[in-house]
Amino acid sequence: MKQINLIIGCGYLGRSLLGLLRGERNYVVNRSGQHNPVNAADDNHQLIFNINDKHAWHNIDALAEKSSIRLYFMVPPRQIDDTIFADFIKRLNQLDIKRSILVSSTVVYGNIDRIVDADSLVKIDSERAERQFQVEQDWLENMKAGNVIRLAGIYGPDRIIGCRGIINNEPINGDPDGWLNLIHVDDAAQLIKTISEIEQPERIELGCDGKPIKRRDYYSYLAEQLNQTQPLFSLGSDARGTGRRCDNSITMSRSGWQPLHVDFRKAVSKLIKQSGN
Repeated sequence: MKQINLIIGCGYLGRSLLGLLRGERNYVVNRSGQHNPVNAADDNHQLIFNINDKHAWHNIDALAEKSSIRLYFMVPPRQIDDTIFADFIKRLNQLDIKRSILVSSTVVYGNIDRIVDADSLVKIDSERAERQFQVEQDWLENMKAGNVIRLAGIYGPDRIIGCRGIINNEPINGDPDGWLNLIHVDDAAQLIKTISEIEQPERIELGCDGKPIKRRDYYSYLAEQLNQTQPLFSLGSDARGTGRRCDNSITMSRSGWQPLHVDFRKAVSKLIKQSGN
C-alpha cells in the first residue's frame, strides 16, 4: 500500500519534497481550485481549503478513511490566523496521523552571536521570532505526533538569496560581519522526509549546511560570480543584527541525515551558471 502524505503549504520547499515522495499518494492543499501542475503529477491529489476558514475544513474529510498519514505543514506564520490555529490542529487530529512535521525557522534563536543547535534555548528578540515560536508551541502542545524542524535560509534553483539585490546594486540591509546560515532546498526536503520516517524522532531538529558564512563574504562572492560591483551595506534602525551560527551536528547524529551541499561557493556558482546570469 502506498504511503499517504498530506502537504499543507506546498510552495518552493514543498515542491522539492514532492519530488522525493514521487510514487506515494500525496494530497496537496490549495486555497483555490486554480490549476496547479504540481497536483497533476504522479499520484498527487488536490484538496481545496483555507486553513483560516473554518467553513472549508470539512474538505479534510476526504482523508478520514486513510490510515497512517504523514502530515507536512509549511505555512508561514504571517499566513496563519493564530486565533483559530489551535482549533485547526484539533481538526487535523481527527485524522489518523502517524507523523506531523511543522517547518519552522532558526529565527527563534535570536540575533546574538552564539552557536546554536537543535537543543539550544530560544531567544525571542523580534516580532517575527515571537510569532514563529508561538506557532511552534501550538503545534507541539496540541498536534498528534508533532515535530518541528527549524530551517536556515533556503536557497536553490531560481532562488539565490540576495541575487536580485546585487544585480540592482541595492545596499544590503545588515551588519557585514553578521552571520548567514544556509541550506539547499534539496537538503531541507531530504531532512524533512528523513525525520518523518523515524519511529521516535526528537521533537525539534535544526536543518542547515553547518557552515555559517559572514554576510560580507557571501555577498562579495555573489557579486563576483554575477560580475557586479561589490555590495554596500546599510546599518539602519531595521538592519539585521549579528545573528547566530547554526550547528547541525546533533541533528545529523540523531537522524542519520547529512546535507549534500555544504560549500555555498560551489553550490551558488553552479546555480548561477544554470540560470544563465
